[in-house]
Amino acid sequence: MMLKRRGFSILKENPTEYLLFPPDMDPEDIATFYEMMKKYSFRLFLRDVIKRRHTFGVEELVRYSTREWVERYMEELVGWGLAERVDGGRYRLKREQVFSFGDTLEWFVAMIMEREFGAHTLWGVRLGGVECGGDFDVIAGFEGRLLYVEVKSSPPGNIEEEGVVEFIKRIEALRPDVAIFLNDTRLRMKDKIVPFFEGYLEGRGLEVERLRGELFGIRDRLFITNSTPDIVSNLGFCLERYLRSGFWL
Repeated sequence: MMLKRRGFSILKENPTEYLLFPPDMDPEDIATFYEMMKKYSFRLFLRDVIKRRHTFGVEELVRYSTREWVERYMEELVGWGLAERVDGGRYRLKREQVFSFGDTLEWFVAMIMEREFGAHTLWGVRLGGVECGGDFDVIAGFEGRLLYVEVKSSPPGNIEEEGVVEFIKRIEALRPDVAIFLNDTRLRMKDKIVPFFEGYLEGRGLEVERLRGELFGIRDRLFITNSTPDIVSNLGFCLERYLRSGFWL
């Protein structure tokens, strides 16, 4: 209804086709999967699994975790029915249509907003009535406010200035109360991503301020962050900063 009152129609929401898990997965297993997704090493592991989805072995997945942890993660995937063993001690993903981690990461961020902060959420949203392109990764309603989160799973080196410009144009079209650009990486945001924002906002009287670590803010309404120390605490910091800004008297 918040979107409808702003003149938008929802053409698509909460798509499940490309999630790593099927929509009919046991709710308890989904809850466990959600908790596992809070681990950065598990998310990196899943990216590698999806990249090699047709056939892969444990030895190909040890770039970011020890063999012991990779074997534990694989046992979880097999136990949930998301992967299966094939000949030669190798594995394959069962949902063959999954080719990207992006949809699952968007779902995860939406679930954080819902489960940790009590927001009403949509992910993978396509809106009608948006001239600049109506694809929004996560939209949430909380305390009568509208939140928009852009979720990037690629490292900063693979994110181009055009992607940042399109994000800002979607903000200008949607007019949310608060917006967050979230890059799921432990790499620095100051080196490449922040300069994109500074370049676009130059001359508008808006300054990008470092708030903590690699988390930056613009007037406590627009935030830029990576996933250090973790996504949950960074999203919580942004919400708290926004809600505590301003002066009541």
